[in-house]
Amino acid sequence: MQVPKIIGVVPQADYGLEITFDGGIVKRLDIKPYIAEFAPFAQLKNAALFNAVKVDIGGMGIVRNDQIDLSRYDAWEFGV
Repeated sequence: MQVPKIIGVVPQADYGLEITFDGGIVKRLDIKPYIAEFAPFAQLKNAALFNAVKVDIGGMGIVRNDQIDLSRYDAWEFGV
């Protein structure tokens, strides 16, 4: 199965992201495990940076800066 492109992302309380994929599927991704496991993601404890999330050009992922991007594959696979 080909992973759909991301068309929207909205930051949620408690380090969650609501991610909308092409075709209307919406998944929630918990970022807390990323913060605990990957040092660059610790920056997301800063609320302003966490809330600055946006869809990458072409819907291939979600971005904030070069160190803490997530691919659409990760968002699809680990989102519920």
